[in-house]
Amino acid sequence: MKNKGHDSLDLARRIRAAGRAIYVAEDDGDAPYIPSDALRVYQVGGVNESSAFDWGNGTGFKIYLVITNHRPAFAISRFELELPWKTTYFQWLEDPVVIDGKSPCYRFVGNDILEFERSQVINHYADVTKPLSAGQSVKGFLLGFGYDSIPKEFPHGAMIPASINTYDQGANKHRSPVKLWADRMKKNLRPPQWTERRKGGLLDKRDKIAGS
Repeated sequence: MKNKGHDSLDLARRIRAAGRAIYVAEDDGDAPYIPSDALRVYQVGGVNESSAFDWGNGTGFKIYLVITNHRPAFAISRFELELPWKTTYFQWLEDPVVIDGKSPCYRFVGNDILEFERSQVINHYADVTKPLSAGQSVKGFLLGFGYDSIPKEFPHGAMIPASINTYDQGANKHRSPVKLWADRMKKNLRPPQWTERRKGGLLDKRDKIAGS
């Protein structure tokens, strides 16, 4: 079976080689791109399983994904979230094993506590010391939090266009469009309590939001 993404990339490169000036994202982007046939990233589950939801004065994100590697040597170095609004601060939730080693759950902390079993989450797969073998897939929620609230232009139930960028151990990028269901039901919860992160940890630095 032919890979349409790979065929399209090959065609674009042949058109450029013939002398026509065209933009090829895999070659002209601000970071080298992972070949389209080397990695597959896509959403699964129901509409509301991938959502942006009001949490205190900010926004929580849960994105249900499957990532399948087709390269012989591949490791995820980090994830990046692109949103249709400017973001002043964002972080992926930290692995509970890294935080204290006691809790088996990822947590959004606020007036309520929203928990996800570690086995349901893929945040901790962003680790260059844990390569994925060729043909291996990981499935679960990618969880994060931003200080900015969802803009008013996205009312409850709206679909928010976004993208997930997956970087490999060589800083090559794979960009995957996603859609997030706007959940505005938790608007009145108090802001989350942020815990101090240990110096030198994976999330010691602010996560860059593309386009901000």
